[in-house]
Amino acid sequence: MDGFMQNIPLDENVFIGGDLNGHVGASNDGFERIHGGFGYGNRNEEGESILEFASAYDLVLANTSFRKRESHIITFSSGHNKSQIYFLLTRKIDRKICRDCKVIPGEALTTQRKLIVLDIKLTRRHNMNKRVRDPRIKWWNLKHSKQVQFIEKLLKENVWNLDLDANTMWLEMSNCIRRVRSNVLGISKGLGPPKKETWWWNEDVQLAIKTKREMYRKIQSVKMKMCTINIEKLENKLKK
Repeated sequence: MDGFMQNIPLDENVFIGGDLNGHVGASNDGFERIHGGFGYGNRNEEGESILEFASAYDLVLANTSFRKRESHIITFSSGHNKSQIYFLLTRKIDRKICRDCKVIPGEALTTQRKLIVLDIKLTRRHNMNKRVRDPRIKWWNLKHSKQVQFIEKLLKENVWNLDLDANTMWLEMSNCIRRVRSNVLGISKGLGPPKKETWWWNEDVQLAIKTKREMYRKIQSVKMKMCTINIEKLENKLKK
């Protein structure tokens, strides 16, 4: 087990379960960080070894961490003999994802042995600090003086050579437009949230959107008034 544990990366979740053939006891004296204090019976030498192993690898005994009735703790029973010898261990850092751990009294693995269940809740890890760069041309700056400056610079490039074949002329013209747009309009850093492509909206589109928003606010206001009136009518009926 020592060699097995040493080969597990520290960033992985660890859950060890099985018949460890030892009694850790009801008391957690000397092993407060490992033993939750809700065990059964008296500790023996094998149970001491279990606790020492858990302490060496910063593990906790999950089924001693939850207060349960005796029938939900005992994993082995034969006549008047009862004991807790099945254990589920996990890293102490993973204790917070353990929601519950108990023995199922009515479900037997084999004769006299009970099934023990550990409920855990795993969450997907997100890297909140990761930001995707998406630099974009600032086309929204193509207004008024920028439009004149953009056209003047295009004309000064002198790439409008009609004597070339169509493919070559198109390549030179497209490269010229890309170069000029970057110099005149600029490029964003691309660190913010994605923005709507609104730079091409003319005055008619902007007016239509503004009108739509105003009408939506009016509709919501009317709905609130109607709701208030209906509530007042209902209150008056109840009073009567």
